[in-house]
Amino acid sequence: MEMSGGDRLCLSERLKAATDELQKLEKLVMSGDCAPRVLGEFRSAVDSIRQTAWAVQQWTELQQQHRDPYKVLGILGEERIRRATQLTKDLTIDLESQELGLETEGLKKLFEAIKDLYERMEPLFKKSLV
Repeated sequence: MEMSGGDRLCLSERLKAATDELQKLEKLVMSGDCAPRVLGEFRSAVDSIRQTAWAVQQWTELQQQHRDPYKVLGILGEERIRRATQLTKDLTIDLESQELGLETEGLKKLFEAIKDLYERMEPLFKKSLV
């Protein structure tokens, strides 16, 4: 999706404001006055946006150098797998501690999505075991 000059300026301003806010948050985080779980979720969110920003930067630089930007897609796929693995582990802990249950909004949709993913992944691993 192409951005107009005004949109780019707005995005640049928002990124600058977000950077300033993150620097302020960093000082607060260093105080240690935060629940470990909340801090972990924050770290995951920051890690995700950091990876996305890196991928967009790489994509743009490779395009400007007239090189193949599509190699970045493999790295993004690997990052999605890493994040999904971490989220799955976190959700497992939530389920074991009974923080999530059938009444939890979206849990059924998550179950269906994981089931579909499992059905698509299973043949890959059956082939590798032969």
